[in-house]
Amino acid sequence: MIGLTGISYKTSPVEVREQFSLSKEEIIPFSELLQKETEISDIVVLSTCNRTEIYFSQDKYDFQLAAKLVYKTLKHFKGIENKYWHSFYSYENDDAVKHLFEVASGIDSMIIGEDQIIGQIKEAYLFCTEAALTDAVLMRLFQKSFEAGKRVRTETRIKMGATSVSSAAVQKCSALFEDLAAKKVLMIGAGETGGLVLQNLYKNGITKITVTNRTEEKARKLAERHHCTVLPFDQVPSHLYLYDIVIVATGSKVSLVTRTMIEQALTERKGGSQVYIDISVPRNIEENVEGLEAARLFTIDDLQEIVNANMEKRKGSIDAANEIINEIVAEFSEWLASRSLRPAIKAITYNMLKVTKEELSLYNNINSEETQHAIKEFSNHLTQKYTRLFIKNLKEMTSNGKRTESLKLVNELFSIGNE
Repeated sequence: MIGLTGISYKTSPVEVREQFSLSKEEIIPFSELLQKETEISDIVVLSTCNRTEIYFSQDKYDFQLAAKLVYKTLKHFKGIENKYWHSFYSYENDDAVKHLFEVASGIDSMIIGEDQIIGQIKEAYLFCTEAALTDAVLMRLFQKSFEAGKRVRTETRIKMGATSVSSAAVQKCSALFEDLAAKKVLMIGAGETGGLVLQNLYKNGITKITVTNRTEEKARKLAERHHCTVLPFDQVPSHLYLYDIVIVATGSKVSLVTRTMIEQALTERKGGSQVYIDISVPRNIEENVEGLEAARLFTIDDLQEIVNANMEKRKGSIDAANEIINEIVAEFSEWLASRSLRPAIKAITYNMLKVTKEELSLYNNINSEETQHAIKEFSNHLTQKYTRLFIKNLKEMTSNGKRTESLKLVNELFSIGNE
């Protein structure tokens, strides 16, 4: 049986989730405690800022008990006394498989279609596999999750458009300039948002970038990381005219780029227009800049409209994503069910051959060599025919291994080898 016990951004706030987070260094000690207390030894632990999920494979307990035991062991391991069971979700078999495929595909993410989660799943799977914590079922399950994630991202439009203000800023620039890679960009601000903007600029082939910040050391570190040039902050007014695009992302409480500064820059450009993008809160570019004909100003609200529109487009891909996921869930379910038939098929084949061999031995001493050969040929033919028939009927009556009650009956019926 495949099971899942987890907690995510959908069921609890960060102050609860962080209590159950498992670092890479904690996974093996946790698995050892889980095996000691429950005898559940086959697991994959997926722990990110948005979720902690424990996937497990076991046949010792019924599902509800297994899920509760995993939760209690996690609480014990983390030293948590408060009750949080209401914040956890648990799924078994096909439901657990479907959930993992949804996570891998990005449709269960806070930002629909994001790519980071698939890398996190692969890392979690590889770590647990290398630590000998996964069985054949979990290995197959996670390999199929990678297939689901890849197909959803390539066969649907779930990755369409920017889903953050920083990426929306670059998307807006791409829409405004056909030759974006040739444009010069000034990035005012060296914080987290500024760093994300630079990442997106480089992804779009823009390399003529200058960074400036009131704390020059921060600007220098960011510039070194992204191979940009640095402009001293006090030189921004006199150098503003050099740039086609100016992006501002700082925590300043006052405007850093004024209408007077932009008017001077436009004069020195002698007719060349400029694009200004302000993603600061509060705004760092004076509002009255919007009245300048050669300067186009976009604020965080303009970019949020792009993000919201893109999110709606991505949501429109969820139905198509679910069709792919359901198809791969069915494939995995079929594979998993067929595994349960292997002992019965092995027993049928073994016992049929055993009976044939024992019965043939009775004739070896009373017949000629030619007669013995003929009897052996016929017996083998008959054995193979009935073995195939038994196996065919076995698959039909157990729905290829899914009807476990019928499977138990078959296992009992062909346990004649023990007599």
